Amino acid sequence: MKPIKKTSIIDEVVSNLKELITSGKLRIGDKFPTEKELCTDLKVGRSTVREALRMLKALGFVELIQGRGAFVAKVKEDDPRSIVIWFVENEVQITDFMEVRASIETLAVKLAIPRITNKEIQKLEQIQKDFEKAVFENDVIKLITYDEAFHKMIVDATGNKLLIGIYDKVAEGFTDYRAKSFSIRENAKNALGPHQNILNAIKNKNVEEAVVEVINHINISIADISKMTNIANKG
Repeated sequence: MKPIKKTSIIDEVVSNLKELITSGKLRIGDKFPTEKELCTDLKVGRSTVREALRMLKALGFVELIQGRGAFVAKVKEDDPRSIVIWFVENEVQITDFMEVRASIETLAVKLAIPRITNKEIQKLEQIQKDFEKAVFENDVIKLITYDEAFHKMIVDATGNKLLIGIYDKVAEGFTDYRAKSFSIRENAKNALGPHQNILNAIKNKNVEEAVVEVINHINISIADISKMTNIANKG
């Protein structure tokens, strides 16, 4: 494995660890190096390693067993059919999450717009550019990373510690959805416009428009879920 030379970036760590699996150096059932070993080899902190392993779990490459560590679960990408089946099996849970997310994120933009700083807006703009590039490159790992960062940036801009804590807790279970959803390129493309519209509303300090765009974004995501389940029903 190559050490990470620049500032810790989770998608780089994930790519590095994924390469360790797909290169054939590890087989299904093999135990991953410990968190401490990965921190040393990759020159990153433990929180970054844990986040990377969480993302690899969402992508289906590792299984995390409490008290035992991480184990290789697969060594190649999922086929489209298995992704569709996952959406069918988790449709109710995902829809429930979307309803909660709608409440949290509409409140977040209402609070964030009068409080967000110019520096935070610039960061949000850069995240959107990175997300757009990831869509063009069809890089699922980066799509997960930058989509999480985009929504997290808005919530953090509220400065409301309780809301931030609630969002972080809820978002922990959403990585699996992002991993499966962004494996379908059309779904990633469908997020581009809504992200830009939300960003524009924030820059224009237009609370009502921002709320509308957040709801629209979530409705599009729900529609994407329905497409997946419809494909399964027709199959």
